[in-house]
Amino acid sequence: MIIRNRWNIKRIFLALVAYFVLFSVFSAFFAFRALSTTKKAVESIQLQDLPAAKTHVTNAKNQFKITQKTLLPLTPFRIIPLFGWYVSDIQRGINAAIHSLAAAQKFTEAITPYADVLGLEGEGTFLGGTAQERLANGVAALSKASPQLDGIGKDLVKAKNDVNKIASWRYPNFLPGKPGTKIDSAKLALENIESLIVDAKPLIEVLPQIMGQEEEKKYLILFQNDKELRPTGGFITAYAIFRVNKGIMESEGSSDIYQLDGTLLKRVAAPEPIVKYLPGVFSLNIRDSNLSPDFLVSMKQFQELYENTTDRKEIDGIIAIDTQFVMDMINVLGPLEAFGEQFTTEHLEVCACPQIIYELELFADQPTGFDKGNRKGIIGVLMQDMMTKTFTAPKSTWPKVLDQIVTSLQNKNILLSFKDPASQEAVEKINFAGRLNNYDGDYLHINETNFAGAKSNLYIEQKVRQEIKKGKDDSIVKKVTIDYRYPRRMDNCNLERASGLCLAGIYRDWIRIYVPKGSKLIKATGTEVEITASEDLEKTVFEGFLTIRPEGTAKIELEYSVPIKTNGEYRLLIQKQPGTPNHTYEIDAFGKKQKGFPLERDKELVVNI
Repeated sequence: MIIRNRWNIKRIFLALVAYFVLFSVFSAFFAFRALSTTKKAVESIQLQDLPAAKTHVTNAKNQFKITQKTLLPLTPFRIIPLFGWYVSDIQRGINAAIHSLAAAQKFTEAITPYADVLGLEGEGTFLGGTAQERLANGVAALSKASPQLDGIGKDLVKAKNDVNKIASWRYPNFLPGKPGTKIDSAKLALENIESLIVDAKPLIEVLPQIMGQEEEKKYLILFQNDKELRPTGGFITAYAIFRVNKGIMESEGSSDIYQLDGTLLKRVAAPEPIVKYLPGVFSLNIRDSNLSPDFLVSMKQFQELYENTTDRKEIDGIIAIDTQFVMDMINVLGPLEAFGEQFTTEHLEVCACPQIIYELELFADQPTGFDKGNRKGIIGVLMQDMMTKTFTAPKSTWPKVLDQIVTSLQNKNILLSFKDPASQEAVEKINFAGRLNNYDGDYLHINETNFAGAKSNLYIEQKVRQEIKKGKDDSIVKKVTIDYRYPRRMDNCNLERASGLCLAGIYRDWIRIYVPKGSKLIKATGTEVEITASEDLEKTVFEGFLTIRPEGTAKIELEYSVPIKTNGEYRLLIQKQPGTPNHTYEIDAFGKKQKGFPLERDKELVVNI
């Protein structure tokens, strides 16, 4: 009897194993078909074939639904220890796929009317007229599509909730394909996409207004030279006025910033940092007005001065661009032209830099004998040529242009500031406004100002290391190390004044390190003046000054306490300074070394302790 019972148990066990194997094969068949169709959808999107993408997305969603049904009989086994975890996880993964594909389905339907405007294959509803007119019509209709973003956002939230329930530690990275890492990547991707959709909705709603759909708008375009770094991205070298009427953009002219400074009707005393670190300057010029690392605060100072010039015009906002944005657009559109000359990204040995950088430095380097003449409007002419090339380019180029503009906004090579409160709120929410954010965890923003150091930022290399440890009463103690390397040989700037450019000079760096309010400095080394602590923009600021000679190195080390509790999880927001090349960051948080990364844009780090 006992033997028979054992045999029955064995038979039942073997039957269950056979059932699971057959069921897994059956389920895997449908899952494989669904994954294969999803891959086809991705390939169609990459080929910019919207109709095919829509078909494959719909088919993939339906196939995942079939897989979902085939997995239903496994639901009771979710209570079995260990085995039940994986049953639950595969069901959650399938559910997340269905919700993600539902969001993709709604998104493809939402953008179908704009297929032509976006440069996608398929019949859009804006095929007639010039490229600018089609874009204007697309912008006008775009706000009507914003309600669909609510449905997309809800689907993404459901997908995010399912994926977040899957514990990546159950899938160790010694397994083929590193499944744990892929699960964590999927969680982060869904978090970012869902946040982008939610945050983008206010911008989509006000975009027609920004593009002058109801009434003409005028914007001041500032060109910031990121090779001479200033708090909001670079030294302001030139400006242009553009008007936008129903999506049609035209230049009203541009000029050199020194010309604008020459029209100031009154003088304002220079603030303390300029008096201390910018030799021979005793009044505040418009070109030096971007002293706050917060773009909105700096632009308020800019506008106060601008209102007191004879060249002032009523403007609806300020858009700042830098040399990196211009180079990136040349890489997409090809060479730009101004005053009969081509501007390219071809490397020049004379400056170890792209040709357009050299030419723009020739224009911007005011103290040289270079005769700007009628080239003082070069920025407006370049911008107009950029727009002309965009609108006359094959529509297959448009997605690349749009992608580059969005990337430039995310990387802070373009900054936006608007007079209209709703528009300003919208660009702040999506982090296109260059604001220093409030954050409820640890925070770091390193802001540097090149005060009369030629164009040193063209050559200086920089690495930032952070070591984070537990302090007393669960607070944290941090050590931040900033390493500088200046590999370029120094230019003979006295001779260059007569014959060429002074690019590599002594770097005079006013540095401010923004950390959580209430942080206390323990010790600091590496600066030429003693580092002081103060408060600005609801943060504690450690401030100092250093110089670096060409072919030299420097190192700043700070140790300070941060008044936040860890509670099992450490969160850090690092905000990038606009105009900086992607400096390398290395982080050791509580003994856990994070993989080093280039700071391309603002970055949040979460570490479980």
